[in-house]
Amino acid sequence: MPGTPRIITVHSYRGGTGKSTTAANAALLATAAGRRVAVVDTDIQTPGLHRFFGLGQFAACRSLADYLVGKCEIIEAVGSMPTDESGGSLWVVPARSRINEINEILTHGYDIGLLQEGFEQLIEELDLDVVFLDTHSGMDNETAVAVAVSTSLLVITRADHLTSEARENFVLATRIGDSGTFVVVNMVPEGIAAELVCQRAEQVYQSPVIAALPYCPEVAALGTDGLFVRHHPEHEIVAAYRDMTAKILADLPGRDRRNRRAGRPAPLAAQRQRAQDLS
Repeated sequence: MPGTPRIITVHSYRGGTGKSTTAANAALLATAAGRRVAVVDTDIQTPGLHRFFGLGQFAACRSLADYLVGKCEIIEAVGSMPTDESGGSLWVVPARSRINEINEILTHGYDIGLLQEGFEQLIEELDLDVVFLDTHSGMDNETAVAVAVSTSLLVITRADHLTSEARENFVLATRIGDSGTFVVVNMVPEGIAAELVCQRAEQVYQSPVIAALPYCPEVAALGTDGLFVRHHPEHEIVAAYRDMTAKILADLPGRDRRNRRAGRPAPLAAQRQRAQDLS
């Protein structure tokens, strides 16, 4: 829908695929393209996305878990990141900042509807173009909601995972329809033809592969200590990250703020109220 912010749920059935690395670097590149971007770590069990952006940035920041248990509003969990002169803006919502937050959620639970309300509030309050939702590997409540509210599902896999995780990820992908599902094959070993890997992945997922990224020891060495595209902007794999991000952002309308706000879907609470009025 023209003017509708893009919600990209980044998911992998297994850990170790470079899912969070891909989400973090894509978010920064989308910002460099002049977009207003938020990246939300929904992996409350094993959070780590915030590490790419520097632990110190979140010393006094609330988290998604704080919001879910009623300790703050979602906007209070937002950390603003420094950006360049591209005109874009970047915000990060960490999953949790303290270990006891996961205990509170496991003990008391939370209203699952708060997740969708929180995402929509972020879009409205920050006037976002793109939201990246980094999810827990496998399937849990947070991942299910992230998939349900997304406009696109970005499946991150590896060349050696295409058979073992195919069924689980494909079932997940079909929840939002094949047209909104894209695949990135990460860590392709040297000596394996990327074209053959892409063909195999498209057969498995019945969805287009938008990138086949080679295994890069420099990316592995940096780990979560920073954003690779910022530390090594001239590296050849950064060009592949840029091409991938451009495909994610393809057909996203330009920033006409008045038209975007006028055409934006009403927040969830307003939609519910209208449904009640019509019933």
